[in-house]
Amino acid sequence: MSEPTPPSNSDFDARLKRLKEATRDEESPGGPGRRVPTTMSGFAFRIGVELVVALVVGAGIGWLLDRWLGTGPFLFLLFFFLGAAAGILNVFRAAKEMQRQVASLPPAPAVIEDEDDER
Repeated sequence: MSEPTPPSNSDFDARLKRLKEATRDEESPGGPGRRVPTTMSGFAFRIGVELVVALVVGAGIGWLLDRWLGTGPFLFLLFFFLGAAAGILNVFRAAKEMQRQVASLPPAPAVIEDEDDER
């Protein structure tokens, strides 16, 4: 008996190509697969989360190293400040990214004053 031939991948390849072309225009400005907040509240939430996470991770690493090495609060404080610096650096990067997004937007339409606006 002969083995059945496997199905062709040409249909799958064609569908994948169409999907890639359709989503290419919809990719976010932050890069492929990265969503960028579009509102000011979303941007503020992102900045707050990035700052807090950097502080918590830095302090956590310092605390764990202090417990493991028995060095007291030295490494905790060191990594807390390193986490704070990393968080502030992330805030600056996010602000630059937002500024780049705003600069790429089309200019706002000019407001034409009507006679009714003068009242």
